[in-house]
Amino acid sequence: MNEIFDRAFGFVASKTGSATNASWLAYRMLFAPGMIGRTREWISRHRATAAFYNARRRVPAYREFLTRHGATDPRRFEEIPPMDKRNYITQWPIELRCQGGRLPLRDAVIDESSGSSGTATNWVRGAAERAATRRLIQYSTRATLGDDGFILLNCFALGPWATGMNVSMSLVERSLVKSIGPDAAKALATLELFGPTYKYVIAGYPPFLKSLVDSTDFDWAPYDISAIVGGEGMSEPLRAALNTRFRRTISCFGASDLEINLAVETPFTMALRESIASNERLAGDIYGNEGLPMVFQYDPLLTYVESDAERSLLFTLNRLENVSPRIRYNLHDRGVVRTVAELEPILRDHGLTPRAMGLTVALPVMFHWGRQDSSVAFYGCKITPEDVQHALLRLAPTMGAVASFALHPFEDAAANKRLEVWIEMERGVAPPVDRDAATADVLRELAAVNQDFRESAKMIPAALQPTAVFYAFGDGPMSGQDVRLKRRYIM
Repeated sequence: MNEIFDRAFGFVASKTGSATNASWLAYRMLFAPGMIGRTREWISRHRATAAFYNARRRVPAYREFLTRHGATDPRRFEEIPPMDKRNYITQWPIELRCQGGRLPLRDAVIDESSGSSGTATNWVRGAAERAATRRLIQYSTRATLGDDGFILLNCFALGPWATGMNVSMSLVERSLVKSIGPDAAKALATLELFGPTYKYVIAGYPPFLKSLVDSTDFDWAPYDISAIVGGEGMSEPLRAALNTRFRRTISCFGASDLEINLAVETPFTMALRESIASNERLAGDIYGNEGLPMVFQYDPLLTYVESDAERSLLFTLNRLENVSPRIRYNLHDRGVVRTVAELEPILRDHGLTPRAMGLTVALPVMFHWGRQDSSVAFYGCKITPEDVQHALLRLAPTMGAVASFALHPFEDAAANKRLEVWIEMERGVAPPVDRDAATADVLRELAAVNQDFRESAKMIPAALQPTAVFYAFGDGPMSGQDVRLKRRYIM
């Protein structure tokens, strides 16, 4: 019976291709505001179901995963157990997580991600999924930047990391690409070389772009430059600071675990975020009592996105061709999703309409608050409390015992993203006398336990490097936390 369902849903999926497989006109028609909303949702869910049946039939590790969780034949999609790195990715060899139980030895690439736990994770991607990613990036670029050609300066980290190389490979058909990496001097030299005759797009992490636009010896005025940012959230003051040099700054959402550019800011989502920031009641009506999120739209035919009871986002990649399928994958990012149809009456109650706010394509909206594990995004890397704890334990023999610590991300008066590590020494242990040397020790050990930070630290200007702030026992901002409750590590 399972085989019959697997093949039947595979047929359904093959006849309801992703919007990225359709023509640009068909894409616009399918997602025009007010058009066949329920049909789009039905197709998205059934594509996800098809991906599940295909993975169950073709992927040895996934069959064992379902057996281990007592879910060999779930009756509803919500009964399928979510997967994540801990319960699935690290439990089986890469080969068993691939379709057919083997690596594709031709026309495939291996991306690397994270490393914050001490071991980098590798992801195998075949030709079909890379082609789909390429089309998605090209469509979103066309939707946000128009049809004109441009020179792309790719300043994301290159090498094995997913974002940098995939951006270059995807946009070479749409633009003239120079892959620079996070090197401000080379980016500015390239702008000077080709001059202001051309339009430019610079892609990179938000803090890198901030350091780039702060260059005082470059005349930005005659240049037409847009920016694409990713890897971490972006405040509106930071966007405003970037837009003193750029025509516009657009943020994208993606993950090496899944795909880059899963979601993107649009004129509608940027207007919606500005409205939320200035109207606390509107924010409450949309998603309740939370801070200001990033707001994106995404293609529901490509990705089926859910939010569980803890507001963890679950992603199903809706393609049968993916070498290593991800079904209800828990990225441990906090967020919720809303359809445009759900948002319309709420906005109307506040005197707003989607069309007046710039809505042209009725894609679902994702509200995203960052990682559930309390990590901090900084210069494209993720720093977790576990990383800091590990680093401090390595320093304990020389620096002394630590009672508590916290990560303090903030923006300074110039809208630079900054990070302080607050460290409260144990009772009877004096804070280090040489604070600068102790800070250097903390950053060195943090780099030793977190590969992402080690690489990102190379592109952080010296004046903006994280700093450690030391307190005597009982004097720190994190003192006095109720021991019966979970500690707050982000302050």
